[in-house]
Amino acid sequence: MIKAVLFDFDGTIADSSEGIFYTALYTVRKLGIDKEYSDEELRRFVGPPLRRCFIEAFNLDESLLDDAVKIYRKEYFRAGMLMMHLYPGIEKLLIDLRKRGIKTGVASFKMDGLVRKCLGNLGVLQYFDSVHGADENGQLTKGDIINLAISDLGEERSSILMVGDTENDRKGAEDAAVPFLGVSYGFGFRNDGQYDFVVVPSVPAILSYIEGADK
Repeated sequence: MIKAVLFDFDGTIADSSEGIFYTALYTVRKLGIDKEYSDEELRRFVGPPLRRCFIEAFNLDESLLDDAVKIYRKEYFRAGMLMMHLYPGIEKLLIDLRKRGIKTGVASFKMDGLVRKCLGNLGVLQYFDSVHGADENGQLTKGDIINLAISDLGEERSSILMVGDTENDRKGAEDAAVPFLGVSYGFGFRNDGQYDFVVVPSVPAILSYIEGADK
């Protein structure tokens, strides 16, 4: 029986792509890089820790990473974090889970304080029993962040479901030894992908999966 559900933030709870892509492009241009990037390249910017994002999406030299992180965080706090919205059905899902007595939490690679602020701006912070994000220096793995949330929830690992849209979420769930459910409406997994785990196409399908797992 599923007693708690942990959610990734970007691409799972909220479509934050506009603000992330805007801030990422703003950052590399401030660093003197002026070229066009494809949607596929920009999508690589969502999921990993911030420093790794700049390497995977823009092949940024490591000597520029410290400056990139500083520029990105400043601009994201100023403008980027305001460019997001909940995926359709998320608030209803959170309310339904709480009505069923299922605890909820967030485990995100967004900085800890930032993810809380974003949830507050979106009006859903009150629905979560635990919220954890990345540390200032980016030392925590996704598995580490999930483990911090697990400590808050107080449930057996086998009864805690991690829901996310990227391989980082799946690997984090594996490292933390909790079941995983993928979603294809975010930035990583695709409806037509071949995976050895379940991937659902919509927010309502998350609840359907949970109800099915409890039977």
